[in-house]
Amino acid sequence: MVRFEAVGLRYPGGGPNTGSWGPEALVDVTFALPQGSFTWLLGPSGAGKSSVLRLMHLALRPTRGEVEVLGLRTASARRADLAPVRRRIGVVFQDFRLLPYLSAFDNVALPLRLAGRPEAALRADVAEMLRWVGLAGRAEALPPELSGGEQQRIAIARAVVHRPALLVADEPTGNLDNHQARRLLALLREMNRLGTTVVVATHDEDLVARFPAPSLLLHDGRLHDVDGARGVDAADGDDPAGHPGAWPEAPQAEDPPPPAADLQPDPQPHPAEFPEPPRHANRPPPYIVRPPDPRRGPPPRG
Repeated sequence: MVRFEAVGLRYPGGGPNTGSWGPEALVDVTFALPQGSFTWLLGPSGAGKSSVLRLMHLALRPTRGEVEVLGLRTASARRADLAPVRRRIGVVFQDFRLLPYLSAFDNVALPLRLAGRPEAALRADVAEMLRWVGLAGRAEALPPELSGGEQQRIAIARAVVHRPALLVADEPTGNLDNHQARRLLALLREMNRLGTTVVVATHDEDLVARFPAPSLLLHDGRLHDVDGARGVDAADGDDPAGHPGAWPEAPQAEDPPPPAADLQPDPQPHPAEFPEPPRHANRPPPYIVRPPDPRRGPPPRG
């Protein structure tokens, strides 16, 4: 499903068009994740978690080594071969990345529309996803009108509406309170139960303790094996306890979602469970205005 073999990654350094490279952000990272697994990606800020996830969802190619995702070796793959695999990957970003001028419904529908799904067919799938995340009654709301927890659930619905084989989430609970974080993890856990391979990057140790699963620890771009999850044997689905592909049972979060096969409309919204954050926290950032170029002198008057 996902294999990293002696992967190194550098980002360009020294300014644009200089041809120089910065230090390695990832150093000899090797691991294998089996299909249908759930894995925590742990480490402090700057450890390289986001870089690993970007390699997984094909936003980057490794500087050296080999990355294999869903059967595609990305280092040598043609650009035309990347697009079909990307469509099988769902991504949940820490900052949501919802389009502020589109409704919740249209944000969730966007991947299906880009893939050419007929409008009549996609409407049922999008409505199903909104019911699954408990936001059927907020379909027409714009992102600035939603709380932080609601925005994150919309982001999850958008990531999974096309039934991805691989779902990666970068610090998805970083902007949520404890109750919202547990609800979100219950949604990710349900996706994993239905067969999706899930990788979640976090530095929230309490959340990891509440939802135990195999973990990979990054520090200064190097991988430290926490649970024996990095070996090639892990890709065959065997864990040290002898439970093939098992994910230890965790305490149920409040109001866990129903199985996707039996989705039912949410009878009513739960405003008390997800209190509104300060309104300014949900507003999109202002447009960036490019400062004047001092080399061109002052603008002409008149």
